[in-house]
Amino acid sequence: MTYYGDTWHHWQPPPPAAPPPRPPVRPTELRRLRSAYRLLRRVSALTALGYFVLFLLLSVLARDTMGTRVAGELTLGTLMGLSQLAVTFAAVRWYERSARRSVDPLARRVRQQTESAGGAAR
Repeated sequence: MTYYGDTWHHWQPPPPAAPPPRPPVRPTELRRLRSAYRLLRRVSALTALGYFVLFLLLSVLARDTMGTRVAGELTLGTLMGLSQLAVTFAAVRWYERSARRSVDPLARRVRQQTESAGGAAR
């Protein structure tokens, strides 16, 4: 605190300068990225959920068919229930591979554009 005349003043640092505005990333790149990601989510989610809903509907509506013995004590319903795990893992695996192939390159491009626009503005 410093005394100036009849008042005490606290020293305050000057406010930080506002960063310069960044030029926006091209909207077409963002639109393509959102679209690719949306398609990826829908296909993988509908695959896993669709198989599960099919399993549930068949369990309720086609009890005789689901009770059909496949091998020994193994029924079609049990086999379909166990294969739900495989279908879910396949959907997750497909999601990962497709994301690496289609979404990740687009995201990398958008990130590079954003970083280069930020570096040019500074």
